This record gives sequence, structure tokens and C-alpha cells, in this order.
Amino acid sequence: MITDENITYVYERDNSQGAPLVFVIDEECLYDFVVTPYGVDLFTKNKGISDLSLEYPEHDGKTLQIIKENDEIEIYQTSEYFGSILLSNPTVVSALDYPYGHHVVSPHAKFDGEKFMIKNKTVYQSSLLTEWHIKNPNHPNYIAP
Repeated sequence: MITDENITYVYERDNSQGAPLVFVIDEECLYDFVVTPYGVDLFTKNKGISDLSLEYPEHDGKTLQIIKENDEIEIYQTSEYFGSILLSNPTVVSALDYPYGHHVVSPHAKFDGEKFMIKNKTVYQSSLLTEWHIKNPNHPNYIAP
């Protein structure tokens, strides 16, 4: 059984690269967080998610069964809010793969399938937003490592 703590990327703890994922339903960015590579696989390459919460009444949130790509099963305990999003079959995307993704703070963003639109900035501030993160090769000032 895993929890949010097991798959949330922590710079000081994890030796691998974290990935910022955004969970989108009907173009609305509802949840985002940086996950470990295992978390990326769990959320982007699963074959289905079902609710097991009734079997775990001691947990104050959702308990989900995630069927992984190789038909293994992972039991995942999370919040009521995030669990409900996962059960709604969201689109899961990496924030760094799309323009303005590094500015996403859910729920103050939308995703149209090609780019993120930041909703919590004024028009003036939005004009100052950089389209790509400095570590993305699409950024005009990108310097290869």
C-alpha cells in the first residue's frame, strides 16, 4: 500500500528526477504535484482505477486500487478530493511539456490540449509570463547541460 508521501517527489530525498503532473477534467486544471518516476508511471500508464474506500474505513480519504500496465495491483491511499479526481478519469499531463505549464497552480489554470492558460494573473502580469521553463529546450535562453 502506498500514500501520497511515497510518490511525492522530495528533492532532498529522491535521487531521480521529479515530474510535475497536472490532472485535468474538461480543460480545468484541478490538481498538480511533482511526483517520482514511479508516480508518473502509476498515473499515466495505468489500466484502471477503482474505489476500495469501503474496505478501509479507518482511512480518512479515498483508498484506490490502481491496475498497473503489467496487470499488477497497487493500493493507494489519498485525500477524498484527489481520489475523486482520479476516479473521474482525468487527463494527466506533464506541466513541462506544454507552454506556460511551469506557471500552473491548480485550480487557477486551464489546459486546451496544446497549452496552459493561467487564470490567476492579471492581463499585465500574464504578458510577463515566460512560455517555457528555462530548463526546457524550447526556452529562448536554454543552455544544454
